[in-house]
Amino acid sequence: MDATSYVFHARVGLAEGTSTLLPLSDLAKIAPEAHRDALAKYDDTAERQRLRDTVIPGLDRTWTEVVFLSPVHPHAIWQAWLEIRGRRRPPAEFWAIPAADLPEGSVVVDRTLTATGDPIDPREVLPFDRASHRAVLTTTRKNRAWLEECARRGVSGAWFHGIPHVLAPGPVPLDRAHVVSWEMAP
Repeated sequence: MDATSYVFHARVGLAEGTSTLLPLSDLAKIAPEAHRDALAKYDDTAERQRLRDTVIPGLDRTWTEVVFLSPVHPHAIWQAWLEIRGRRRPPAEFWAIPAADLPEGSVVVDRTLTATGDPIDPREVLPFDRASHRAVLTTTRKNRAWLEECARRGVSGAWFHGIPHVLAPGPVPLDRAHVVSWEMAP
């Protein structure tokens, strides 16, 4: 498996009767409890509460109407945490999804001009090129700095903070996806 031809998503239970990753908003009708639980993760700060309604320029969809994927292999984040903290993170699995399988109209959002909860500047959004995509096998400087800050504060979480997001404007098929563990190097 050429790890660079994939995008990644934390492995989650799929809604009953589906074989795709769905935008959070789609869960409201088919899995109301899962929808409520997923929305609750945005309740911790005012910025994250506003994030739910943030519109993605060029997609005319909100934060909850897209599927979030990472262009960085999960092992890169796991490895950075090990280097920073000197200890392993608990096991976690991720879907490795062929970039070619993403829906037409997917974009990359790299928040370099705006902050969480603020409207996204259109200059932070670029079309996602499925044909030329290559996953990154090391984490970003911004993500590493975030992980270092978390380590200093003695907290963990938001593992993909400081990494651009690939946003898919609809269901993402998993029929050709593989499951990878973030502990295993690609």
